[in-house]
Amino acid sequence: MNLVIIHISRCGGTVIRKTLKKYNIEFTTIHIQKVKFKENKKYIIVLRNPISRFISAFNWRYKTIILDKTKYKTPKTREYTILKKYNDVNNLAENIESYNDDPTMEYLHHIYEDINYYLSDFIRDCKSENILGVITQENLNEDFKKLFKIDIDINVKSKINDSSLSKTISNLGYKLLKEYLWKDYRCIKKLYNMNCLTEKQYEVLSK
Repeated sequence: MNLVIIHISRCGGTVIRKTLKKYNIEFTTIHIQKVKFKENKKYIIVLRNPISRFISAFNWRYKTIILDKTKYKTPKTREYTILKKYNDVNNLAENIESYNDDPTMEYLHHIYEDINYYLSDFIRDCKSENILGVITQENLNEDFKKLFKIDIDINVKSKINDSSLSKTISNLGYKLLKEYLWKDYRCIKKLYNMNCLTEKQYEVLSK
């Protein structure tokens, strides 16, 4: 199996994987783990703007742990405590330095496993010719169709956040998140320099 989908969480990877399976396209997936480059593999990376991804990750954990209570029967974990403490993504964004500096805090799932977590080792070693392309959540169908010549299956179920949760970030929150996620932006810049991103993709990912 030579095609590998690097499924970075909260970037639309679930619908991509389900569509590929529907059309019997063979692939393997790397998900929630650091990616190690292998020369005999060809890669497609599923990406999203780091701040947009951060918002989605927080809201997904808030939905599953606080609202749906599907992750823990007895919600006593530190992750639960963090979500209850900050309560919405903008509050966390505006206090991200305190969150990051507190050694007692357990990481928030999908926020700890950020873009840099997946890609830092991989793009250090990977050759550009081994990356077939990048699919961005912001232009999901367009990017997918360019690579596979088929449309995303809009009927497959994906992991959607609760629409009642706020996606709004203040100017301060945005500024602090941009600094906090600098390693993610560094990975995006490296992919751009490797000619693995189009100008349109780089523009939306680097905001």
